[in-house]
Amino acid sequence: MDQMITRRNLGLVAVGVFSMGAAALSDAADPAEDASGGDWLATIKAQHKELDRLLSVVKSASTHESRVAAFKKFAVYLTAHSIAEETSVYPALAITGSEAASKQLYTEQDDAKVLVARIGDALSTGHDADVPALLDTLGNALHAHVAEEENQDFPPLKAKEDAAMNARLTEEFKQTFHRASA
Repeated sequence: MDQMITRRNLGLVAVGVFSMGAAALSDAADPAEDASGGDWLATIKAQHKELDRLLSVVKSASTHESRVAAFKKFAVYLTAHSIAEETSVYPALAITGSEAASKQLYTEQDDAKVLVARIGDALSTGHDADVPALLDTLGNALHAHVAEEENQDFPPLKAKEDAAMNARLTEEFKQTFHRASA
């Protein structure tokens, strides 16, 4: 069952997940809106909490159908969040001298995308027994990634930038998230 995951397969998973679009997020809270008075870092932290909540819903789903539906919501939200970070915050890290951190965060996002593809594949092929271990692996990876961003990489970036640059990052992050989740 351990199939090679290619970028093409990941693209197909992403197309399937994105076909859910805004409908998949309709039951999810929108921390981008909740934190609209906050800056990019406050918005990201709120979204990290929402991702953790959505992953818990997937893990606690009692039927295959409810797990699939919860996973689609989680995957759409994670994808939109990742796109927003990858197109706004990670480049800002690299530009301001933290290129190694930026590259590491991109790599971690790629690894998470592979896990999401594996979970989607397991759910779609009826290999539900594989899903809990994959969800645990993904959850552990996400928690480590979030801790790295929130405690190590993002606060110094915010402190380095002036108010105008932080405002641009905030606007860019929120707009990209909304476009990716629409």
